[in-house]
Amino acid sequence: MVRGRQSADHAASVIKVSWGCRILDARSTRIRLADVAKLAGVSTTTASRALNGRGELTEETRTAVLDAAAQLGFRPSPFAQSLRTRRSHTVGLIVPHVAHPFYASILQGAQSFLRGAGYRLILVDSGEDPQSVADAIDTLLDHWVDGVLISITPFPAARFAELLRGTPCVFIDETVADVGVGSVLLENREGVGALVGHLAGHGHSRIGFLGGPHDRTDGRERLEGYRAAMAAHSLEVVPCLLAECEWNLRSGIDHTLALLDGETPPTAIAAASAELALGALAAARSRGLTLPGDLAIASFDDTYFAPLLEPALTAISYDTPYMGERSARLLINAIETEDPKYEEIRVSVKLVQRRSCGCEYDFMPGLEAEV
Repeated sequence: MVRGRQSADHAASVIKVSWGCRILDARSTRIRLADVAKLAGVSTTTASRALNGRGELTEETRTAVLDAAAQLGFRPSPFAQSLRTRRSHTVGLIVPHVAHPFYASILQGAQSFLRGAGYRLILVDSGEDPQSVADAIDTLLDHWVDGVLISITPFPAARFAELLRGTPCVFIDETVADVGVGSVLLENREGVGALVGHLAGHGHSRIGFLGGPHDRTDGRERLEGYRAAMAAHSLEVVPCLLAECEWNLRSGIDHTLALLDGETPPTAIAAASAELALGALAAARSRGLTLPGDLAIASFDDTYFAPLLEPALTAISYDTPYMGERSARLLINAIETEDPKYEEIRVSVKLVQRRSCGCEYDFMPGLEAEV
């Protein structure tokens, strides 16, 4: 048996409910406005006015319609409402990997705000393939969403503009020039600058950097932050200590091994993501290095398991649900504003010091403060 799927017989079964002398097939028949009007003994126009609180109706007529709607379990069609109001009160969210803690937290924050604002959310887990992302946008627009939140940018601005067709859009953790109504990003440069400055404070000068793809906003900005921080501390940027990685564990392992096998291996590594930091830890252990004695490591992304590692990982922390909430708030403001102005929002970050860089760290009090 494949979990999450039903057998063909079960899936084909029909739930039926009795209404008067008729049997309704719940799979294919929906309670319509005409059904409510018939039971209440009024026209469909009158029933519509009663349900929407419009028009001059007697209290008896309005009560009869509301009672009929409640008796039948009538739910207004969002598509019919969209035709009248030109609003669906629905927005879409596209993420590349919904199971990743970062995107799950973005979803949590966005959905919490949207629910309070009276909007529904359609989530699409697109992966990173450009055609899949394009299909996701098409699917959401086919469902008449009022706006889209996007956290993956696999193609240039012109292609995004073509796909969105004027639909309000907010990019999360990304920017696309001249497209969308705004972006919500982390203070990427500041975060990596804090990592480099902290490692320099421990006496390190050969600080390697495991960065992300340069065609991604976060990858590009975190590299800029590394270069600026090295210059600010009068430290030389050695090209062989720089690595452009993919955002995954395997890439972190391979590039860390390459740095360690170089002529002038680093004494410390700043990693641009938690996955890359885990790769660096694994690579260091495979070489028999002690941490932080032989190699210090500090990372962007303070995940829930960072204090549980040995040694506990020094990392950059930030409020991911807040990113989701701010992104949704920015999008709804654009939807409900006649001429919205582009806005870029930066979410603050902070350094959490633990043992992987050489700091003292008491495991239990620190863990209790973070859970």
